[in-house]
Amino acid sequence: MVKFISLSLVATLFAGGYSVTATAADHALLHALQPYCGKAFAGTLISKAPEDAAMAGQALIVHIADCRTGEVRMPFHVGEDRSRTWVLRVLPQGLQLKHDHRHQDGSHDELTMYGGTSADSVSALTQNFPADAYSKLMFQSRGRTAALQNVWSFTLEPGQTLTYRLSRPGREFAVAFDLTQPVALPPPAWGAVDRRP
Repeated sequence: MVKFISLSLVATLFAGGYSVTATAADHALLHALQPYCGKAFAGTLISKAPEDAAMAGQALIVHIADCRTGEVRMPFHVGEDRSRTWVLRVLPQGLQLKHDHRHQDGSHDELTMYGGTSADSVSALTQNFPADAYSKLMFQSRGRTAALQNVWSFTLEPGQTLTYRLSRPGREFAVAFDLTQPVALPPPAWGAVDRRP
């Protein structure tokens, strides 16, 4: 079993490992998210998988917390669990999604920074992210072979909803956030700086 990944391999694979070049479409989603920066929105679980039943009974909040040139960080809070942050970043290789998972003390979870670079996307505001080589190596080393086929996606309908989705054979998870009604800002994600006024 692989337990360690060389730093050089991490640097190469974290960047996506592709030779394509970022396009205007790769920037479009981040640009369209700008009006929502600094705000939080409530979500509804729209998938029906039995393993997500416990999540359905909790408050689901996305906080579009940190917007800068070429990067947006969005903590996803599930009840009192503030361990998850989605990171969208424009790289030379294209638009990248990473999942930053932390423990309550701010340290990284052993399964963190997985994701991929946009590919086969439906439109500029619907971006798909198949698992990249870094993520596949991490999943493989931890015996999570089903996750090798993960495809994550974001769909933004401006002024209406932001939908996050995970898909793979036999697994579907999706949550839609209502952009029409901001909610109170949650506490910062674990390991993040409190930027609330």
